[in-house]
Amino acid sequence: NGLIAKNFSNFKNNNRFVIFASGVSNSGENRSHEFKREKDLIVDTIKKFSNKTLVYFSTCAFYDRYLDRSYYQNHKKEIEELIQLSTSNYYIFRVPQIIGSKNPKQLLGFLNSKILHQEKFDLIDVDRNLIDLDFLKKVVTLILDNKLYENQITNISYPENISVRKLVNIFESIHKIKGNYEVKKVEGSLLIDSKKLVNLYNRLGLIREDYYGERLRHYYG
Repeated sequence: NGLIAKNFSNFKNNNRFVIFASGVSNSGENRSHEFKREKDLIVDTIKKFSNKTLVYFSTCAFYDRYLDRSYYQNHKKEIEELIQLSTSNYYIFRVPQIIGSKNPKQLLGFLNSKILHQEKFDLIDVDRNLIDLDFLKKVVTLILDNKLYENQITNISYPENISVRKLVNIFESIHKIKGNYEVKKVEGSLLIDSKKLVNLYNRLGLIREDYYGERLRHYYG
């Protein structure tokens, strides 16, 4: 019933694939029972649908060098390895943050709320990578329809990152409000290799001059 699950609802009765969209999505999660819930559900899903190809959404947080490796990242890595060892047919898609959520505990929902309500916040000026549900759905559907990259881990990310400072500027433009924040720099990098799918992105017409601005205005404007 989450954003990804609803977006892939047309696969509900698909005889070839089972879309696993019930994983832990909050990268700040640290409650062990939430990680156990996902692991138990993955094991149960693999047993229940052993005749189907499992499609799992993992995370591009592995490539984030701004912060130390988190409990969330360790868990996602464990799930990836479990899938690789437990099923013979799978797709693991590592995805960045999804544009569209207004959850104030996630980056975009947080920035949107803080600027909209003119609340003071610390602007941690790091690079982020974002795609929206339409981007994800088109790429995954084309890959599955054409049996590309089966039994592989594939990054689905936009070819260019965007800084949080620029995201804030876009939200300020959307709401016509100057944000109340203090900029804080953090050393590090976010390097996601997207070369594998660039030709596919171009084929689908997903690379646009103002992708981030256009998508944020669409969802938050």
